[in-house]
Amino acid sequence: MTNSRTDAAPPPLTARAEWRLGWRTLLAAGIGSATGLILYSYIVSMFLKHHVAEFGWSRGDAALASMATLAAGLLAPFIGRLADRIGIRVVIGVGALGFAGATLGLSTQSGVLWHYYGLIFLLVFFGLGTTSITWARAVSGAFDRTRGLALSVALSGVVISAALMPMALNAMIETQGWRAGWLLVGGVALAGAALALVLLPAAVGRPRKDNASQALELASALRTRAFWCLVVGMFLINIPSGGLMNQMAALVSDKGFSGAQVATVMSAFAASVAIGRLIAGVCLDRFPPSMVAFTAMALPAVGCLMLLGDGAILWAVIAGIVLAGISQGAEGDIGPYIVSRYFGLPGFGVIMGFVNAGVAAGTACGGILFGQTHDLRGDYDLALWIGAGCFLAGATLFLGMALGGRRPVSIPATETSFN
Repeated sequence: MTNSRTDAAPPPLTARAEWRLGWRTLLAAGIGSATGLILYSYIVSMFLKHHVAEFGWSRGDAALASMATLAAGLLAPFIGRLADRIGIRVVIGVGALGFAGATLGLSTQSGVLWHYYGLIFLLVFFGLGTTSITWARAVSGAFDRTRGLALSVALSGVVISAALMPMALNAMIETQGWRAGWLLVGGVALAGAALALVLLPAAVGRPRKDNASQALELASALRTRAFWCLVVGMFLINIPSGGLMNQMAALVSDKGFSGAQVATVMSAFAASVAIGRLIAGVCLDRFPPSMVAFTAMALPAVGCLMLLGDGAILWAVIAGIVLAGISQGAEGDIGPYIVSRYFGLPGFGVIMGFVNAGVAAGTACGGILFGQTHDLRGDYDLALWIGAGCFLAGATLFLGMALGGRRPVSIPATETSFN
């Protein structure tokens, strides 16, 4: 006769127990995600004018590196599948090493454009291993009741690094040159990954064999409306997000601000990302994720309009950038949260890889749009109008997830990964 007590599933962990048992995973994810590819996206625009000045490139030439970003980003599902199959530790370690190697190459470049594009491809490809493909997988496995908040806290680590790094990088570039700046970016990535892997509990880094009945696998996910609304929505909103991040320092300095003021604006952007991420994390645990996504992604359309023209009113520029940052922060939570809730953890890596491919494609298109538009018109106004439309269209698509005919899934306590 079967003993019902021993056969019964263990009761779900309380929110307090999740945080007591999962704090190391949370801290590791915070450090690891804050020092790799995500940080690069916040500071890449600081190199733009230096490359243009030294090598004689146009901003459009430099922005075409976004094609390399796109090519690498489309391989994100491959990185995700590796993380699902061999575990996240190897993917993170190799990713950080490759990312740092690419920054070393960028510090020694001679101005040959194809060389620059190739190094950006390698930087993004390896850097994918340091993103939410791996770190959000670890956090989602450790938290269920408060997964939204946990993801927001873990992925908010980049807010601290993105607030401090522009100032450190600006000082490094002004005293040692932009080549030393690239070395600083690579060194931070290596140090962060090493510390994070030491902190990460051993059990979390291992490949896992989840019960497929607990969630949709990739083939099934591809047949859902929610999947396509999420991927296409992420693509659309990252066209203006990618363009703004790629050209932010140049856009702000074109308005007549000093290097220190540009760094202040970028730090304000990073702080607003933290605010958006934390608010979104709390809301995702309490409200329908499609409504949270719609609200967060519609806000930056107003921010784009506030950045129009040549006006050098600092508070207005900061306000526009902050609205974009709030959305950017919310996006970082919304993607992994929806993947884990709608499709579960067994195929998290590869499905999140498709989401990141949409992000990379949008970011690449945005970088090209903003750079080429500036070359043609001498300003970013047309790109900002298009960006506002993309934000609104992407936000509307997120509402379509609620019509997908698939209820979000919840991973039981037995699926969590604590050590």
